[in-house]
Amino acid sequence: MLTLKKLQEFKEYLESGAFIEDFEMRPPDGQAEMLDMIELLFEICELVDEVISKHFYKKWGEEVLKKSS
Repeated sequence: MLTLKKLQEFKEYLESGAFIEDFEMRPPDGQAEMLDMIELLFEICELVDEVISKHFYKKWGEEVLKKSS
């Protein structure tokens, strides 16, 4: 499982510019791997949005139904 600490470390890695430095130093196949990692991160973000939205939509929808009854 991914931890909050690891996410924060990765965010700092991006913010510091170290990601780009590492990217520039890698051969093309290493750069492709880093880009694949970022693409996967975007896919994860989209999935999180979908899962969380469904959860809260269902939860809030039930609350609205309870209040209107």
